[in-house]
Amino acid sequence: MSGKWKVLLPALLMALLLSALSSACADVLITEIMTDNGEYDTNGNAYDWIELTNTGSKAVDLSGWGLTDSKSDLYAFTFPSGTSLKAGEYALVYCCGEDQNADRPKNLTYYAHFKLGVSGETIRLTDKAGSEVQAIKYPEQLGGISWGLADGKDEYGFFAAATPRKKNPNKVYAAQAAMPVIGTPAGLYDQAVSVTVTSDDPVRYTTDGSLPTEKSSLYKDAITVKKTTVLRFRAFPEDRLPSYTATASYIINDPAITPVISFSTDKAYLTGKNGLFVKPNYNTDWEYPIHMEYFDENGVLQINQFGSFHIVGTSTRAQKQKSFAVYARTAYGGDSRFRYNPFDDRTYEDYKTFTVRSTGSDAPYSRMKDLVLTRLANGLDIMYLAGKTVVVYINGAYSGQYNIREKVNKYSIAQWEGVTDKDVIDHIDIIKGEARDDQIQNGSADDWRELRAFVKANDLNVPENLQYVTDRLDVDSLFTWTSFELCIMNQDLENVRVYRVPGGKWKYVLYDVESGGELRDNAVYMLLDSSKAGKTLSSQYSLIKNLLLVPEMRAKFLARLAEVMEHSFLYSETVKPEIERNEELLKQLLPRHFKLYSNNNMASWRQNVAAFKRCMRLSPRRVLKLVSEALRVTPEEQDTYFKALLERLDVTNAEGQE
Repeated sequence: MSGKWKVLLPALLMALLLSALSSACADVLITEIMTDNGEYDTNGNAYDWIELTNTGSKAVDLSGWGLTDSKSDLYAFTFPSGTSLKAGEYALVYCCGEDQNADRPKNLTYYAHFKLGVSGETIRLTDKAGSEVQAIKYPEQLGGISWGLADGKDEYGFFAAATPRKKNPNKVYAAQAAMPVIGTPAGLYDQAVSVTVTSDDPVRYTTDGSLPTEKSSLYKDAITVKKTTVLRFRAFPEDRLPSYTATASYIINDPAITPVISFSTDKAYLTGKNGLFVKPNYNTDWEYPIHMEYFDENGVLQINQFGSFHIVGTSTRAQKQKSFAVYARTAYGGDSRFRYNPFDDRTYEDYKTFTVRSTGSDAPYSRMKDLVLTRLANGLDIMYLAGKTVVVYINGAYSGQYNIREKVNKYSIAQWEGVTDKDVIDHIDIIKGEARDDQIQNGSADDWRELRAFVKANDLNVPENLQYVTDRLDVDSLFTWTSFELCIMNQDLENVRVYRVPGGKWKYVLYDVESGGELRDNAVYMLLDSSKAGKTLSSQYSLIKNLLLVPEMRAKFLARLAEVMEHSFLYSETVKPEIERNEELLKQLLPRHFKLYSNNNMASWRQNVAAFKRCMRLSPRRVLKLVSEALRVTPEEQDTYFKALLERLDVTNAEGQE
């Protein structure tokens, strides 16, 4: 071989190798994205995602490749070593803003630290040598609709259906049809109603709550609705995507004395194979699309939008009447908030989420205890969950009496605390129960665990130790919560929720108190008297027990107990009017409800309400007696903290008040 070839051959081989690598790299393409996902995983997440496909005939090593939406940070996400994409294989990158990647991600699924913008931006794919493989700019996106590369074509657009990890459709669209306009308002009618719809495109509709498809009934002329029905309309043009779905419920000859909520969703999400109302699916955290209409007490439509829902509660999941949470979601044309406040004890303008509670754990079954008792906390400067009695329809069928409630989460806490900064909201710490790893609702439990461990291990009579605690714990919140739980004699004290806004102190939430309202002494023993409570339960309340060993804290607590009792539990002034208001309402609602669920009857319900009233009249004096015994309250302390209160109780809680 001549000297010339000895010089040129290595360079030629290198050029051929680079050409082959470049060709292989060009085979890996960004083939589909989703920026406003409406499909939720088993943890209730609906992350943005990017699909990559190896369109070539040979495997490509993606180790060290970068994926990003930022020109200044090409390796915002880097594929780990050993990532290989075979011919025709897909990789899916969830753009969730957090790192969840294991050492060996399963099924070529990854999680990136960035999120995708709905308004449109550029996604860049870069190989490990720094060469740009692809830079693709996508336009403003549509909620719940994916955008990508048409199969077999060099054309990007919107898909009629998302296909992550699957072959893309060969047809894409540049735009979406306008939603049909329903000419007949949704509402409560005393007779049949004629429903009209206008659209520039062919419209299909359903009457069973499901989303219309191309196979649904074709709208031709006005539809006469003779019985309660939910109608859903969707436009299907040839040259654009199908529209979002317009929904209207018509409650016929069924007058309401409370607000009415009409939910509509595909039956498969309720009672299908993976439906949330089917055992064992109701023990999952699956979240599905749903449409919500809220008619106020006057029958005026206040909410009409898409969202999502999932089952909530513990024991109630196995009951026929389920409780569930509803979230405002932008996917499928929805809004990011429910732009209405149904609660007269709140001044908020909107909500992110509601809970629709069945009250199924309210035993004995008054179906009002949680609503009444939490309402009594109004004005005590502790977060409680506002609520209202409603009637619910699901897919046009009467589904019984429920309570619509606020939900304990970062959004409701932010509203209560007046926090508006999104980053602060995202980092609110919320702990359920004992703060075990599986009980962290949001944020971190580290500081909460450290606080409890410190209290158990140190004498709080030492000023420095007490200061450590009061710097981290809102003692007023703890004392108010404890006093309230004692006054209602709550039996289910494992339902503890505490939260901390970044930079603030730990505070308590008053919620799920439907196990109160019975004359049982467990609450006092669990919270204050370890000698009469089981070790497991008593260990949960070390904060209050250890603080009460400090004289100044003990005096503060006794004063707060008297204040809470006088504010909320003078029977004839506060409790009785609240119970009777709910009693009068439920008298009219429950006969029909009990026919549907057969879990009670009116005679039994009346007895339960009477027992609830009696408990709430007698409990203040009994609680004061038990607290005095548990804390060994002296006669002097009795006079200081309870004498004036007892004199008022002689009048407001006297026998015969029921």
